[in-house]
Amino acid sequence: MPRYDYMCEECGPFVQWLKMSELTESVTCPDCQQLSKRLYAAPGLIMTPQALRQRIERGVEPKIVRKQSHSHEGAGCSHGGRSHGGHTLSSGGKRPWMVGH
Repeated sequence: MPRYDYMCEECGPFVQWLKMSELTESVTCPDCQQLSKRLYAAPGLIMTPQALRQRIERGVEPKIVRKQSHSHEGAGCSHGGRSHGGHTLSSGGKRPWMVGH
């Protein structure tokens, strides 16, 4: 059954689970029995993890991570090839568009 949101002028918002065939523009409030209008919102089609959904609802900004500077001489920074101004350039290999860094 789909979930529908309604707004009671006395009690505030409430949720009603109805079959699509039972859907109407207004229903009676379960607390005060007053006629309440349906609220319209974008459907939640994507299932997001609860922690992310809570951060989005609270408007929490993500933590900014700064790139650490590192030396060009060291593990994981092989350039193999020609030397150019203290840096080495790779001219062949798998990624010719990557000149080095």
